Amino acid sequence: MHTHLRDPADGLLVLPQDGARIDRRDAERKRPEWLSEIWSTPGTRVLRLYGRRARLSGNRLEYESASGPLPEGAVALGAVDPAELPDAAAAAELGAAAPVHVVTVAHPKPADEQAAAGTTGTTWADLAFAGSQLTPLDAALLTQALAITAWHARTPFCASCGTATEVEVSGWRRVCPNCGAQTFPRTDPAVITAVLDTDDRILLGSAHRWETHRYSTFAGFVEAGESVEAALAREIEEEAGVVVSDIRYMGSQSWPFPRSLMLGHFAVTQDASVARPDGDEIRDVRWFTRAELAEAAEAGEVSLPTRSSISRALIERWHGSMIDAVSDAKPRPAARGAANGQPGPRGQQPR
Repeated sequence: MHTHLRDPADGLLVLPQDGARIDRRDAERKRPEWLSEIWSTPGTRVLRLYGRRARLSGNRLEYESASGPLPEGAVALGAVDPAELPDAAAAAELGAAAPVHVVTVAHPKPADEQAAAGTTGTTWADLAFAGSQLTPLDAALLTQALAITAWHARTPFCASCGTATEVEVSGWRRVCPNCGAQTFPRTDPAVITAVLDTDDRILLGSAHRWETHRYSTFAGFVEAGESVEAALAREIEEEAGVVVSDIRYMGSQSWPFPRSLMLGHFAVTQDASVARPDGDEIRDVRWFTRAELAEAAEAGEVSLPTRSSISRALIERWHGSMIDAVSDAKPRPAARGAANGQPGPRGQQPR
């Protein structure tokens, strides 16, 4: 399992896709013929998405050989070291020179995943629940593929004039043929914070849209004209009633549900006694010592965010070790677009 713990204790978090090396080939992908060229290059690998999932072979993502005509909606993800792919030997047999190109193709509406895959007994990689089990490269490629295909699915028309847009730059730009407006993939910054008190306890909250025993750190989107620090302080005071200081940045994580960039922090409140839920988004807030949280999670009294999320990474960094939680045993469906204690799409209340 890829761990987020690191010595010394004051270092940044290590998250599932850290260490992945993907050369996005920015200069080459601007050429109109680039995507067709790499599709026909021996050894090119295809990462297919079925809804929001990809196939697994054992504990690795399943990559296919590129064959046949270039599919509509294909996007170039970049070039990688073939030795880091699970089928490196097959790539070598095809005569692929390092690096190997990876292209993603999305199948957006699989009514039944196994029927869509054409395979029985298929296992699936869901980033929210399997991300921490994947290699850094697999996690990074799946994250990138989910983010870029979600952007295409949500932005087929020009925001200026409503005309259907055309895809350029090997899938990384959409252009309006009517007014010429260009649209690029968006990333929404969101703050996510583990709040501590002067006794080194952690404050966690339970949102109304979750089951009652599920607790997480506090998260919210950065609003227009707002700094990261201002957004962090505002969200925590709004949702949990405490004023924080001593803000410490701990790392970031792309969270493509559909396009968030989670900016993880620790912060400290000097007055733990005023903590209270806002009653709108948050139903309950609780202070935990390390022993209390570990015992509650191990007993199933408290459900924690999945280990693939930066929220869980922040909690376990504070704790100083992995927490064995009953909630790790099986996936939980995310409610109303939220996933694992992190923000869902814009327009929904983030958590």
